[in-house]
Amino acid sequence: MSKSLVRCRCGHHIVGREVLRLEPYERASGEEVVYVKYRCRHCKRLGEEFIPRIEWDPSIFDAPRDEMSYDERDRFLDQTAISSGDLISFHRALQRIQTLADLERPEKARKRDKKSGGDKPSPTPQNGTSNQ
Repeated sequence: MSKSLVRCRCGHHIVGREVLRLEPYERASGEEVVYVKYRCRHCKRLGEEFIPRIEWDPSIFDAPRDEMSYDERDRFLDQTAISSGDLISFHRALQRIQTLADLERPEKARKRDKKSGGDKPSPTPQNGTSNQ
Protein backbone atom coordinates (compact mmCIF):
# COMPACT_ATOMS: atom_id res chain seq x y z
CA MET A 1 0.00 0.00 0.00
CA SER A 2 1.40 3.43 -0.93
CA LYS A 3 1.72 6.06 1.73
CA SER A 4 -0.80 8.88 1.59
CA LEU A 5 0.99 12.20 1.60
CA VAL A 6 -0.40 15.37 3.10
CA ARG A 7 -0.25 18.15 0.53
CA CYS A 8 -1.34 21.74 0.74
CA ARG A 9 -3.66 23.26 -1.87
CA CYS A 10 -0.59 24.85 -3.49
CA GLY A 11 0.88 21.35 -4.00
CA HIS A 12 3.61 21.57 -1.35
CA HIS A 13 4.33 18.33 0.57
CA ILE A 14 3.75 19.01 4.29
CA VAL A 15 6.60 17.91 6.56
CA GLY A 16 6.62 17.36 10.33
CA ARG A 17 7.77 20.81 11.39
CA GLU A 18 4.73 22.38 9.65
CA VAL A 19 2.18 20.30 11.61
CA LEU A 20 0.38 22.31 14.29
CA ARG A 21 -1.98 19.65 15.60
CA LEU A 22 -2.08 15.89 15.23
CA GLU A 23 -4.58 13.71 17.06
CA PRO A 24 -6.75 10.62 16.64
CA TYR A 25 -10.40 11.36 15.99
CA GLU A 26 -13.54 9.23 15.80
CA ARG A 27 -16.28 10.46 13.49
CA ALA A 28 -19.97 10.06 14.30
CA SER A 29 -20.13 7.19 11.80
CA GLY A 30 -17.61 5.27 13.92
CA GLU A 31 -14.78 5.67 11.43
CA GLU A 32 -11.41 6.27 13.08
CA VAL A 33 -9.25 8.92 11.45
CA VAL A 34 -6.21 11.02 12.29
CA TYR A 35 -6.78 14.78 12.28
CA VAL A 36 -3.88 16.85 10.94
CA LYS A 37 -3.79 20.64 11.10
CA TYR A 38 -0.87 22.39 9.42
CA ARG A 39 0.48 25.71 8.16
CA CYS A 40 2.13 25.47 4.75
CA ARG A 41 5.53 27.16 4.80
CA HIS A 42 5.31 27.78 1.06
CA CYS A 43 1.98 29.66 0.80
CA LYS A 44 1.37 30.26 4.57
CA ARG A 45 -2.18 28.85 4.43
CA LEU A 46 -3.71 26.93 7.30
CA GLY A 47 -5.04 23.57 6.28
CA GLU A 48 -6.46 20.42 7.79
CA GLU A 49 -6.88 16.87 6.65
CA PHE A 50 -8.45 13.67 7.94
CA ILE A 51 -6.45 10.54 7.18
CA PRO A 52 -8.10 7.12 7.71
CA ARG A 53 -6.49 5.33 10.66
CA ILE A 54 -5.83 2.27 8.49
CA GLU A 55 -3.67 4.34 6.11
CA TRP A 56 -1.92 6.29 8.88
CA ASP A 57 1.87 6.19 8.87
CA PRO A 58 3.85 8.75 10.91
CA SER A 59 6.66 8.70 8.35
CA ILE A 60 4.53 10.68 5.87
CA PHE A 61 5.79 13.84 7.58
CA ASP A 62 9.45 12.97 7.11
CA ALA A 63 11.27 15.38 4.84
CA PRO A 64 12.41 13.97 1.50
CA ARG A 65 15.81 12.34 1.74
CA ASP A 66 18.27 14.66 0.04
CA GLU A 67 21.34 16.67 0.85
CA MET A 68 19.62 20.03 1.22
CA SER A 69 19.18 21.63 4.61
CA TYR A 70 15.87 23.22 5.63
CA ASP A 71 17.27 26.68 4.87
CA GLU A 72 18.37 25.65 1.38
CA ARG A 73 15.01 24.00 0.70
CA ASP A 74 13.16 27.15 1.83
CA ARG A 75 15.40 29.32 -0.37
CA PHE A 76 14.66 27.17 -3.44
CA LEU A 77 10.91 27.23 -2.72
CA ASP A 78 11.00 31.04 -2.84
CA GLN A 79 12.74 31.18 -6.23
CA THR A 80 10.88 31.38 -9.50
CA ALA A 81 10.75 28.46 -11.91
CA ILE A 82 13.45 28.11 -14.57
CA SER A 83 12.15 29.61 -17.81
CA SER A 84 12.95 28.54 -21.36
CA GLY A 85 14.92 31.80 -21.77
CA ASP A 86 17.11 30.81 -18.81
CA LEU A 87 17.81 27.43 -20.43
CA ILE A 88 18.72 29.03 -23.75
CA SER A 89 21.11 31.54 -22.17
CA PHE A 90 22.72 28.79 -20.09
CA HIS A 91 23.16 26.66 -23.21
CA ARG A 92 24.78 29.58 -25.07
CA ALA A 93 27.08 30.28 -22.12
CA LEU A 94 28.19 26.63 -22.17
CA GLN A 95 28.95 26.88 -25.88
CA ARG A 96 31.32 29.82 -25.23
CA ILE A 97 33.45 27.89 -22.71
CA GLN A 98 36.91 27.13 -24.08
CA THR A 99 38.99 26.35 -20.96
CA LEU A 100 38.42 25.44 -17.31
CA ALA A 101 39.23 29.03 -16.33
CA ASP A 102 36.14 30.11 -18.28
CA LEU A 103 33.99 28.17 -15.81
CA GLU A 104 34.74 30.62 -12.96
CA ARG A 105 31.93 32.85 -11.89
CA PRO A 106 32.29 36.36 -13.31
CA GLU A 107 32.48 38.00 -9.85
CA LYS A 108 35.32 35.67 -8.81
CA ALA A 109 37.15 36.38 -12.06
CA ARG A 110 36.77 40.14 -11.53
CA LYS A 111 38.15 39.87 -7.97
CA ARG A 112 41.07 37.80 -9.22
CA ASP A 113 41.76 40.30 -12.02
CA LYS A 114 41.69 43.24 -9.57
CA LYS A 115 44.22 41.47 -7.35
CA SER A 116 46.51 40.72 -10.30
CA GLY A 117 46.03 44.20 -11.79
CA GLY A 118 44.72 42.89 -15.11
CA ASP A 119 41.71 44.26 -16.92
CA LYS A 120 40.57 41.07 -18.61
CA PRO A 121 36.93 41.07 -19.67
CA SER A 122 34.80 38.41 -18.05
CA PRO A 123 34.13 35.34 -20.24
CA THR A 124 30.33 35.82 -20.12
CA PRO A 125 28.37 39.03 -20.70
CA GLN A 126 26.99 40.61 -17.54
CA ASN A 127 23.36 40.54 -18.64
CA GLY A 128 23.47 36.84 -19.60
CA THR A 129 22.70 37.42 -23.28
CA SER A 130 24.70 36.30 -26.25
CA ASN A 131 26.51 38.55 -28.72
CA GLN A 132 25.46 36.37 -31.63
